[in-house]
Amino acid sequence: MSGKIIAVGNLKGGTGKSTVAINLACALRNGGKATVAVVDADGQGTASDWGAKGQLGLTVHALPFEETQGTGHGASHANGVESGGTANWGAEVDRLKADHDFVVIDLPPQLSDAILNALVAANLFVVPVTASGADLKATTKAIELLQRARALRDDGRPACLLVPSRVDRRTAAGKEIEAVLHDFGEPVAPAIGQRTAHVDAFTAGEWVGSYAPRSAAHGEIEVLAAIVKRVK
Repeated sequence: MSGKIIAVGNLKGGTGKSTVAINLACALRNGGKATVAVVDADGQGTASDWGAKGQLGLTVHALPFEETQGTGHGASHANGVESGGTANWGAEVDRLKADHDFVVIDLPPQLSDAILNALVAANLFVVPVTASGADLKATTKAIELLQRARALRDDGRPACLLVPSRVDRRTAAGKEIEAVLHDFGEPVAPAIGQRTAHVDAFTAGEWVGSYAPRSAAHGEIEVLAAIVKRVK
């Protein structure tokens, strides 16, 4: 088995990247038909906190970039979170890739060589973007980093998918976010709305598909997962 690596991130916090990463990973499991691992590369540990109650049906591997200089593999815990250092972050991700259909990486919101290396290894870069000027500026830098990764690979990869995130259609910016994102020249996914179900699902330690099945929030995540599955 050699799975797909999906890197989720932007160069600014507050875009909903951990919400997208966790819910996308759970949707990709397709009721257990696919094997999926989540790598929490963000030192803030939101994805790890989400998985701590063991309700997601997958393991969150806590491998923040700044803490991966130790030796040995992380130890699995019954609560569904794996922690501990590793001598080579990339080697650990490769190990997970060999054992899973999908590896979803929750990236930290920073510009670094570590992020660049993660993108070089990825099949797809999913970029959540909220309807704010600060997010759009950060997205410009994220796309520049993506282009650097593509230049290093020299094969036009990884693919990219911009995801309108935490969208409030009552605002002018929320109504126009898709049109604005198309100006970046990368594919744009259908929007994920600003919904309380995502906040409540995090509190419960569940993904939105188990916490609020058949809700609008669940439907939006399933649409995103279907698009991601089609990416080669």
